[in-house]
Amino acid sequence: MALGSTSPTLFRGLAVLSALLLLSSYWVAAPWFIARSETWHRVITFVPMVAYVVAIGLVVLAGVGFWPDRPVVAGLAWVMVWCFHLCGGVREPTSFAYERLRGRLTWAAALQVNAMCYGTVGAVCLIRTLPVPGRYAPALFATCLSVVVGLVVSSAKVFARVRKLATELDARAQKLERCLTRLSRGPAAERRQLRDAAEDAWDDLHRTLRNKVETGFHLYGTFVIPAETRRALEVLVTEAIANPGASAYQDAMARLNVLRTACAPKIDTVA
Repeated sequence: MALGSTSPTLFRGLAVLSALLLLSSYWVAAPWFIARSETWHRVITFVPMVAYVVAIGLVVLAGVGFWPDRPVVAGLAWVMVWCFHLCGGVREPTSFAYERLRGRLTWAAALQVNAMCYGTVGAVCLIRTLPVPGRYAPALFATCLSVVVGLVVSSAKVFARVRKLATELDARAQKLERCLTRLSRGPAAERRQLRDAAEDAWDDLHRTLRNKVETGFHLYGTFVIPAETRRALEVLVTEAIANPGASAYQDAMARLNVLRTACAPKIDTVA
């Protein structure tokens, strides 16, 4: 449209001007963003997730508006919510990984169940609109009912998985804390044995940190903490094991304590 309404020369000039203005706005905004407080950084970096939730809500409302007269369109809109979430949606912000862990354990499960609900409702709408003879109506109803029952069971499993994951994280982080403390305070004669115990405790915690929050598929789902944060924690723990009582020990203990604090509200030992 721009090429059709303006000359190529003018269009190129406007494109260059737009690029310069965008670059200049970045130079202006970057120092302002860096100078903001931690609260501002947390709010700004969470904006994409809020926009994602708002966009999903608009699609759901559009489906509700279509449903009475155009159930196929409504069903497709609701199934699209599930497909978009399945394809990744908007990724959880990687900044403030430990501070956001408590919310992540709640948001990830809630968004997963929400997408599953709308996907199931959309699938039921599409199934109900199939041109099926009347004699197959009971089978069609049974199919829709089984889909709804499957949704209830799957939703319960998602929340149970989050509680079990939080419990495992708390237990293994606590074990690592105790191993590091014993290593830093233990006698030199027992240091080799205590170091081996700390390494084993870290291996258990590391395997748990690699899980996804709401799903067992490693290619799909929300991380417990981002990969780069996990690697940074590994460096700290390795340094704390190699040099007991050094500054890395204090940093590692602080991060493990934040990790356990975030998991505390979700602990369920019988999940």
